[in-house]
Parts: sequence; C-alpha cells; structure tokens
Amino acid sequence: MAKGWSIKNLYYYLVCLVTLFMFVGGAISSVNNAMLIFLPDKPNIPIFYSYYPDYRADFEQPVFDPPPLEELETRRAEQEEMGAYYRGYSIRRLLNSMAFMIIAAPFYIYHWRRIGIAAEKRGDSDEN
Repeated sequence: MAKGWSIKNLYYYLVCLVTLFMFVGGAISSVNNAMLIFLPDKPNIPIFYSYYPDYRADFEQPVFDPPPLEELETRRAEQEEMGAYYRGYSIRRLLNSMAFMIIAAPFYIYHWRRIGIAAEKRGDSDEN
C-alpha cells in the first residue's frame, strides 16, 4: 500500500466519513424540526370548509344549515388536540436528530485524533 494507507488508517477515515455524514444529517434534520416547532405547517384549506364540509361536497346546493355549536366546539377541541400531538411529535423528532449529532461527534473526534496520532508517528506532515 501507499505510504500512510493501512487497513487501520482506512478504517479511521471511513468512520470519520460516516460520523461526519451522521452529524450533518442530524444538523439538517434538527434545523428542519426546529422550524416545524416554531413555524408549524397549517392546513391549506379554508377554515370555512373545515367547519362546513358538506358545502364543499355539493356545490349545487349553496344553502345549508350550520352545524350546532357543540359540534363546532368538538371540532375545535379535536384540532387543538391534534396540534398538541404534532407539536410533541416534532419535539421528539428534534431530540432524535440532536441525539444523532451528540452520538456522532465524540466518535468523529476520537477517530480524527487517532488519524493525527498515526500521522505523527509515521512522520507525515502537511508542511511539505
């Protein structure tokens, strides 16, 4: 093999590459999940259709009776419950992606230092 390329060195570089990908993927996912927490997606339908779904189904009959107040309150409570569920889900996803970064960073640092130590032992330097 060429100077400095042993199986051990190759292993260190591959582990560094994989952990670097894990860290970058975790960082991208963390930013995305943080954005979902602070700027949640809103459904792309008018509120009118969510309260009056029968009107959307039949356009030929524009006259309708609004649902009773209890039904509207039930729907609003369901929406709030789903919003809380999705917020909790987004927080769990954020913590999961942060865990990727927390786990990958020490592995990367350890293996990158091992590469440096091995290079010093061989006498390799970047000052050539």
